[in-house]
Amino acid sequence: MSIRLFDGHCDTAFALWRRKASLRQNTCHVDLCKASAFKAYAQVFAFCSHAGLRRYRSWKPEEMLLLPLEKLRQEILQNADSIAFAQTKEEISARNAEHKIAALLSIEGPEVIGCDPDRLEWLRQQGFCMTTLTWNADNSLAGSHQSDIGLTDRGRAFVRACQEQGILVDVSHLSERAFWDLISVTEKPILASHSNCRALRNVTRNLTDDQLRAISETGGTVGLNLYTDFLGEKADFSVLREHLEHMLTICGEDHVALGGDLDGCDSLPDGFSDLSSYSDFYRDLSHAGYSEELLDKIFYLNLQNLF
Repeated sequence: MSIRLFDGHCDTAFALWRRKASLRQNTCHVDLCKASAFKAYAQVFAFCSHAGLRRYRSWKPEEMLLLPLEKLRQEILQNADSIAFAQTKEEISARNAEHKIAALLSIEGPEVIGCDPDRLEWLRQQGFCMTTLTWNADNSLAGSHQSDIGLTDRGRAFVRACQEQGILVDVSHLSERAFWDLISVTEKPILASHSNCRALRNVTRNLTDDQLRAISETGGTVGLNLYTDFLGEKADFSVLREHLEHMLTICGEDHVALGGDLDGCDSLPDGFSDLSSYSDFYRDLSHAGYSEELLDKIFYLNLQNLF
């Protein structure tokens, strides 16, 4: 079954750099060989501050961006027959029409640019089109999902600068208080690139029904995360489907997408081994009665339209 796939979040760039691996074929969740079965494929590659990982605490945060970014650029250059960068809906469509993967760039934890609104123009020039406001720690912009800190004045300035630069604001990892502060100031659609439903799994990385509804009302999307800690015990395709159906009920079919967190999570649902398993999940949903039109929205079109 050949499908179109647009995944809103993976940590593969860092995994490639850390393992000195090839994008063409590797032991990560994502590589070009695993992607070859898809009719069209777009992938957002995230660059994380890793502020909480002991191994990298002595590193300058910007190193966590520049070194993996250079590795990804080299890999894309070496595989230019199969993959190329994109930033907009039109560029995504053009890459896929050329039978190439569309590679997009995002920031997960703005510590990698010093949480500096003035650095966003440079970030856009580097090809980035999305950023979170936090990772798993509070910063000068906002509180993370583990705290009750809201959006700071600097955070509000950062959001304004993002939206002036055409950079999407991603609420994954954000505190609930900061989320509602963001809702009060945003002038553009926002998204949760890789977050699930708190009504089904009560963890702070998941979103309440009110948050899900608010994202859809901005015109944004919510991306289904594959990490089992955010899904529940004995996670499998049926549990994934429960979260997906809840999102559809709250958000509507034009605002639900995929954000697998591949190569950023060490535990996937039963039946999911890597990128290629999206085809199996698509087949499972089709057997459950999802139409081709709805599946294409979830698996590709909704995220493409957001860009």
